[in-house]
Amino acid sequence: MGSRGPIAQPDNVRSLRGNPGGHAAPQRVTAAPSVPDVPSWLDAEAVAEWERIVPQLDALGVLATLDRATLATYCAAWSKFVAAERLLQGDDLVAERRAGNGPAKNPAWQIWREAATTVAALAKELFLTPSARLRSVKPEADDGQEDDILD
Repeated sequence: MGSRGPIAQPDNVRSLRGNPGGHAAPQRVTAAPSVPDVPSWLDAEAVAEWERIVPQLDALGVLATLDRATLATYCAAWSKFVAAERLLQGDDLVAERRAGNGPAKNPAWQIWREAATTVAALAKELFLTPSARLRSVKPEADDGQEDDILD
């Protein structure tokens, strides 16, 4: 289930607007920004997805070495999703049962659905969706200057 209520204000917006309610700002857990190594066991499709998203996530400043398992799981699930999608594109959504008892759902459909669910869930964790990025807090600028959020 997603977060309830309005989208939380990022820390930089809260500091500009002040704190009229007097509620303490949340203390956030952070990790040193770094890019994890690609696991050697990922297949070609998963590595291609890793190479597509990691540079963009690194530019956002949201990656740390400890994110390796989450990234690897996301990329592996993406690879399974693509493989199941290709199977479904080459075949019908309905398949004949072995026992001849009439049509049944293509087994690749369940693989597709489970991989899609995993991809969608981890995409939120990795800030790969627009709503996840809206709910996130941008890391502080390295040059010591505040970004103007109203630009």
